[in-house]
Amino acid sequence: MLMARVAACPTAVNTMAAAGETTDWGQVSVLHWQGQPLQVRRLGCDGGPPLVLIHGFAAAAGHWRANAPAFAAAGWRVYGLDLLGFGASAQPFLVQDNRTWAQQVLHLVEQSIQEPVVIVGHSLGALVGLTAAVVRPERVKALVLAPLQDPTLLKPQPRRHSFCRRWQQLLRILQRWLAPWRLILWLFSQPWLLALGLRAAYKQRHRLDPALLRLFSRPCRRSGAARSLAGMTMGMGRRPLWATAPALLRRVACPVLVLRGQEDRLAPEAMAKAVVRLRPDLPCQVLEGCGHCPHDEDPKRFNGVVLAWLRETFPS
Repeated sequence: MLMARVAACPTAVNTMAAAGETTDWGQVSVLHWQGQPLQVRRLGCDGGPPLVLIHGFAAAAGHWRANAPAFAAAGWRVYGLDLLGFGASAQPFLVQDNRTWAQQVLHLVEQSIQEPVVIVGHSLGALVGLTAAVVRPERVKALVLAPLQDPTLLKPQPRRHSFCRRWQQLLRILQRWLAPWRLILWLFSQPWLLALGLRAAYKQRHRLDPALLRLFSRPCRRSGAARSLAGMTMGMGRRPLWATAPALLRRVACPVLVLRGQEDRLAPEAMAKAVVRLRPDLPCQVLEGCGHCPHDEDPKRFNGVVLAWLRETFPS
């Protein structure tokens, strides 16, 4: 039935062919959240079930370049959102964390999609999708965490007294003004250093092509990048316990698939083991030969695993 929907939508198929392996897939539009413009990508037929792709830290919806066309070809109506501060979305100074980004995803669902969605999230995007599924369970019908990355999986946050919290807030304010954010971003935007950093994330390094380097480097050169990064750093450091991955995993109720690359050094095996300890009922698959970005390193295998799980979870 899903393939029949695609066959009846030649425009979507042509768009997928045009997108190919570039980072510019789908039709681009702008969604406003609290006055801030967010870039949205869309691919697939109007009648298909909705699937939302959420990128990881420093990336953008274009990072799903080899996944969105495959999901659309399988009959899904695919959306990709550049979270606030990333990609082509606005870069204000805003103290935000996974709760704020989850609100943006839910805003997309409520304003543009208007029905429950499947969320596929990578790294930080997986944490954002998990947050959305817990905050508004009626809006998220299934979730793919590929992988889930959160330092609290390795060392849960201790309860903090009010005196300690006040000192930490002061340190974060000083951090905003004293940290060399512009220098950090300038260095990260340099092709040689960016490629070096991405090699730590990618096991399959032939995927580190110019299109991918541009995807990560361009947002770093924008005028608001430094202040936006400062706000993110402050926000993620002051999250309440309920907004950390361990607490969220205990509460999520929808079907969840956990994926990780076997050679992932950024979300190490200890994080995956923590997820299994917290939720042994969740299916977890390891993709051999992949690092932190299995969706882009081995997209054919990644897409096959996700689509097979979705067919099993939602049989037609």
